[in-house]
Amino acid sequence: MVLPTDSNYHAARQVFSQEFQVLPQLIVYCEVFEDVRHCLKFAEHHKFWAIMRSGGHSTAGYSVICDMVIDLSRMNYVVVDAAAKRAVIGAGATFGHINAVLNGYRLHMPGGACEDVALAGYMQGGGYGFTSREYGMNCDNLIDATVMLADGSIVLASETVNKDLFWAIRGGTGNNFGVLLQATYRLHDLWKIWGFGLLWPIEDAPAALVELQKNYMTKGVADQLGYMVIVTAQQGKNVMLMRGTYHGSREEGMAALSSLLAIKGVQLQVDMVDTYLAVNRYIVDKPFPIPDVPNSVMEDKQSAYVSRPLSLKDWRKIMDRFAQSPCPWSWFVIEPYGGQINRVRKGANAFIHRDVLMNTFFGLFWRTPEEKGPYEQFLDDFMKMYAPYCNGHSYQNYPRRQQKDFAKAYWGDYYSSLVAIKDKYDPNGFFRYQQAVALKGRGRKPPLVPPTPGPIVREPYSAGSD
Repeated sequence: MVLPTDSNYHAARQVFSQEFQVLPQLIVYCEVFEDVRHCLKFAEHHKFWAIMRSGGHSTAGYSVICDMVIDLSRMNYVVVDAAAKRAVIGAGATFGHINAVLNGYRLHMPGGACEDVALAGYMQGGGYGFTSREYGMNCDNLIDATVMLADGSIVLASETVNKDLFWAIRGGTGNNFGVLLQATYRLHDLWKIWGFGLLWPIEDAPAALVELQKNYMTKGVADQLGYMVIVTAQQGKNVMLMRGTYHGSREEGMAALSSLLAIKGVQLQVDMVDTYLAVNRYIVDKPFPIPDVPNSVMEDKQSAYVSRPLSLKDWRKIMDRFAQSPCPWSWFVIEPYGGQINRVRKGANAFIHRDVLMNTFFGLFWRTPEEKGPYEQFLDDFMKMYAPYCNGHSYQNYPRRQQKDFAKAYWGDYYSSLVAIKDKYDPNGFFRYQQAVALKGRGRKPPLVPPTPGPIVREPYSAGSD
């Protein structure tokens, strides 16, 4: 337990972005389920606003804006059943730790490129990574989840029990229905892969982007290719980078990229065959970090989904606007969809973005309060210019405080389903934050996915049983 008077308080309260300087009254590090139960009872008794924190990577700082932080980072176990290709993983396990453990078994589940991100928040927002085109979003690989409700009771959520909660936590975001304690995943065989990095000068980026849309998203290339595109500055020049992995041989990967390698200006920056663990660590930091920013910077970014191909003229306009950024640490990022992501039926879980070409975001960093105002104004202006190309939705794992109508942006018509499930599992609204699912109210639409009939199925549990 950490209080404001403790010497380690300021280190304990700080999340990954320096932008969010919040002073909670209490931070508690939980190691077992019973610790979480005591925290919930304490918060309820003292009328504290409590928020769960697993990795502290909320891009809007939502994992610390409260009276009491319930930190799950010490619940970081990874228990693997290699024969069954399953793993039970604690809510606070980071992907650096998860990937290292699974590497020893030559097994894999989709995870993000950033190793500091922890499981609970990542999965509940969907969870995109390099291998998602082959294996789906992280939440699509969930078998079951153990969740503690506000009253301290524990429930199992799966396809067979508490099915509505299982639907909701896969994309409905964290701190809405209960505390995710641990999750069981199906795993996939994955060992050596090819990692690559391409670079184009900014003036050649539009042609490459048109080709990517045509043959490297929902059409053309095999699911084994995963990548992201980053428009940013390297060594003082705006460039377009492509960083990715291919589950197969180097020769197969090079063949898959053949039409891109024929585009003017391309350079092969990274070319390596190694384990997924090693490749994932290397390709976003070599030969230069992505993004290449100073220490102790602050960040803001806005996500937007694109459902239709853009023209060469469109991409030239977007690249020209990017080049006008006053911020030397701007980046425009593309995360391609297609493959297994889009094969999952829209509405099969609360991650609804199944009919898109790509998720994109524009972000920037600053060091001083004087830089923040003009940089964020440019971000807003850029998104206004970019909006006509987008479908009106945003990726809920990249929340922004200024997001307009977040419920529609993240969940569309399925928000009413989350409201109904929230009303069932958290009827008093204990779990809340600025972009939380609301309780039922007048004028709410009927849910597209109604709650499962009947009472909540709770697990037998006593102190010490975890």
